Amino acid sequence: MSQIQAHFIKTLNPKCLNNALRFLTLSKSPEKALRIYNQMLLSPSHHDHFTFTFALNACAFSPSSLLHKGREVHAFALKSGHLSDLFVHNSLLAFYSAARHSTACLRAFSDIPSPDVVSWTSLISAFANNGHPGEALIVFASMDVDPNEITLVAALPACSRLKDVKSGKTLHGICLRRFGGHGGNVVLDNAVLDMYFSCGAFTYAVHLFDNMPHRDVVSGTTMICGYVRHGMHEEAISLFMELVRDGEIVPNEVTVTCVLGACANTGILRFGKLVHSFSLRISIDVDGIVGNALIHMYSNCGAIGMALRVFEGLSYKDLVSWCSIIRGMATNGNPSSAVQLFSLMLCYGVQPDSVAFLAVLSGCCHGGFMEEFLMLFRAMYGVYGILPEKEHYTCLIDTFGRAGCLKEAEEFLMCMPMEPDKGVWGALLSACKMHGADEVACKRIKERILDERMVLGGGTYALLSNMLAKSEKWDESHNLREQISMRKIHKLAGYSWIGLA
Repeated sequence: MSQIQAHFIKTLNPKCLNNALRFLTLSKSPEKALRIYNQMLLSPSHHDHFTFTFALNACAFSPSSLLHKGREVHAFALKSGHLSDLFVHNSLLAFYSAARHSTACLRAFSDIPSPDVVSWTSLISAFANNGHPGEALIVFASMDVDPNEITLVAALPACSRLKDVKSGKTLHGICLRRFGGHGGNVVLDNAVLDMYFSCGAFTYAVHLFDNMPHRDVVSGTTMICGYVRHGMHEEAISLFMELVRDGEIVPNEVTVTCVLGACANTGILRFGKLVHSFSLRISIDVDGIVGNALIHMYSNCGAIGMALRVFEGLSYKDLVSWCSIIRGMATNGNPSSAVQLFSLMLCYGVQPDSVAFLAVLSGCCHGGFMEEFLMLFRAMYGVYGILPEKEHYTCLIDTFGRAGCLKEAEEFLMCMPMEPDKGVWGALLSACKMHGADEVACKRIKERILDERMVLGGGTYALLSNMLAKSEKWDESHNLREQISMRKIHKLAGYSWIGLA
C-alpha cells in the first residue's frame, strides 16, 4: 500500500474504515480488505471488534482461504482482548470452517461461554462440509438453543453424505413444525429436496417438489440432477422440457450440464442439439462445464465432428475438456486422433491424470497400437507417478489379447496388484474366443472364476459356458449354467438407443 493511501487511512475514523473493510470483504476480491486491516493495526484507536470480524470474514471469503493470515488475525484478536466478543468469535468459527479446519473450529467453539445459534451453525457446517457428517449430526442433537433455518440447511448435507434418510426425515419434520410447512424458505426446501435425492428417497423428493408453492431454478436443477445421478435420464429430460415450456425456470449452467448428461446417457442427439441451441439463445456461456458436457454428449451420441467443433471453440480447455475429446475420439473409431490429441495436451502443459491416461490407452487398444500403449502405460507410473487401476489393467490385457498375445495377457492378469474383476476376466475370455483358444481359456480360467468369493457379471459366465459348449464339454457347460442359476446371476440384455438428427 502506498504512503498516500496509508496517510489517508490515518485521517479516517474507525467507523469509516470498518465500512470500507465490510465493503471489500463482500467484493470479488475480499483479500484487498486485509491491506486496510494491516494499516488499521498500526494505531490502537483505529480498530475495534468489528475490525476483527470483517478481517476474519475476508480470510474466509477469499478464494484461497487464507489460513495463515486468519491465524494471525485470531492471535491479534486474542492478544487485544477482542476475542471475548461473540461476533468476533463467530467470525472465527466461520473462518476455520471455510479453511476446512474442523479441529480448530471445535477448539474455538469450546472457548465460547454461551454459544448462540450462529456459533452452533458454524460448527455443524464445519463438520458437515469437511468429511465429518456423523459429528455434524451429533453436534446438532447437542444444541441447547433452538435451530434456525440456516442451521437446518447446514445439517441436511450431513444426512446426504451419510445416506441417512431417517435423520433427514427428522430434520424435515423440524422444518415443517418450526417454519410452517413448505414454501416459507425455498433455500431450505431445496436442501431437503437434495437430501432426499442423495438418500435415494425418490418418492419423498417428487412429493416435496410437486407440493412446493415457490420453486426456483435451484429446485428444478436439483430435481433434474437428482434424476440423472440415479440413472433416471428420461425423467430428467421430461422435467426439463416441462419446466422450460411452462416458463417456470430459466436454466443455468448447472441445469444445462445435467440435462446434457441425460442426453449423453440415452443417446438422444436431436434433443441434445436443441439444448445446445437453447443455451446459446439464453446467453449461457458454453465454455467451462457446459462446453465439456456438450463434448461428452456429442461424443456419446456418435457426432464426433460436432464434439470436435465445440472443443476447438472453447476459449479455455481444462483437463476435463481434453479427456472428453480424447475419450470421444477413442470410442468413435478415431484412435490415431486420440493419441495425437493426448500429445497435443501435453504440449500445452496440461498435466494428465488417471482418467486422461485411460482415455488414450483405450484409443491405443482399439487401434491396435501396442508399442504406443506400452510407452504410455510405463510413462503413467514411471514419469507421472500415477498408479494403474483395474480399468488400466483391463485395457492392458484387452490390448495384448486383441493382438493374440494371450500368454502375456494372462501373465499381466496374474501379476496385478489387486484382485481381477469381471472386466479383467471378460477381456481375457473375449480375447481367447477371438483367437480360437477356447479350450486353453476354459482350462486355465474356469477354476478361478468359479471361486464363490468372486462375483462376476452374467455376461462373463455366459461367455465361458458358450466356450465350454463349443469345445463339446457339454457336462461342464451344463454344470456352470446350474451354478449361475444357484448364485442368482443374470445376464443383462443389451440394448441401443441412439437418436439421429
